[in-house]
Amino acid sequence: MLSSVPWEENRAGHDAPRLLFLDESRGGSPELTALLEARGYQVIAAGSGGEATQILGRTRPSLVIVAHGTTTRAGGPGGHLADLRTTARDLGLPILDVVEAGTDLEAWIEESDEADDWVVRGGPPDELIARVGRLLRRRKAASPSATAEHPATSPIDARFSALVVHDLRTPLNVIGLSLRMIEQVLPRDDPEVEEDLRFIDENFRQIERMLTQLSDYARLFDRGLRLSVSEFDPRRLVDDLLESRSSRTGVKLSPVRLEIQKTCPSEAALDQGRARMAIEYALINANAAAYDEPIRLTLRGGPQRWVVEVAVDRPPPSSVGSLDLRPQVFERLCGSAAERRGMDLAIAARISDLFGGTARLEAVEGRGTTLILDWPARVNGYSSTD
Repeated sequence: MLSSVPWEENRAGHDAPRLLFLDESRGGSPELTALLEARGYQVIAAGSGGEATQILGRTRPSLVIVAHGTTTRAGGPGGHLADLRTTARDLGLPILDVVEAGTDLEAWIEESDEADDWVVRGGPPDELIARVGRLLRRRKAASPSATAEHPATSPIDARFSALVVHDLRTPLNVIGLSLRMIEQVLPRDDPEVEEDLRFIDENFRQIERMLTQLSDYARLFDRGLRLSVSEFDPRRLVDDLLESRSSRTGVKLSPVRLEIQKTCPSEAALDQGRARMAIEYALINANAAAYDEPIRLTLRGGPQRWVVEVAVDRPPPSSVGSLDLRPQVFERLCGSAAERRGMDLAIAARISDLFGGTARLEAVEGRGTTLILDWPARVNGYSSTD
């Protein structure tokens, strides 16, 4: 067994890089994982190639380490190990092979085209740490974080989405105007008619939200995007957001219970508009899963951190699991109770990336789900004199 701590719980140290560790040596590699953890890395232990591939579908580590036995080959015999290498390569994750002493290194190097580096088991401990650090630095240099100066690649065509949004708004506005005119002439004492109108209005507003969401998502990938950083009170921002949310007419929303912990920073220096947007889309996503039950919104913090939690205390369906949210990954436009991975959360993830933070969905079977936006309280390089 690689570690006594399950990978979901092995999260000590917010900024520590996470390493996916697959042991193919049968004898176990406790000395390697202990060494990595002692140097501050978070080790995600996988017992098989299939499990490791599944983990990559839920979270994004910084590096994949594969410890081989005396009988395994660099390229792997196919199957789950080959799938793992393919998945890691598609995600842009470097691979470090750990080979047994006595291995024919010439043959190994010839076969290990898909590995970015290798180290011999039993060598100096500093060699493993040095090679891990080297691969992490190379990855960071090759793939700069998604910032305004280095925008990430959008999975949708921004110009085409803008065209779709523009052309669909005209007929949608006509439908909305017609609906208001129809409401004025229909009898008000017919429950069936009122229910039909409510159903039409809800779907009209859903399409309206989709168009707004498409537009917001596309703009977050503009090549000329710049953050408008200013100092503000996180409590005040969220209070204003909730007040605006409750004043909307014709929209059925779950109540929000706000909790502000003492650790919540009294001041933040971020892009206030985009921070509000991320929280609002997290609430929209949670609303689809709450079924009119209350949503818990918690503001807390840590050393130079601002953390926003949006929780639904309703057992999630089996189709919803924990995962790190990524800007380029979504399964539908609007998240639903059965499939939370909507573009709404991709927007929250993109904004978190721009801030230098993270976004995650935590699902606890039989209990509920929590969206966690973990941001620095101040963007890098900003001071009160800027």
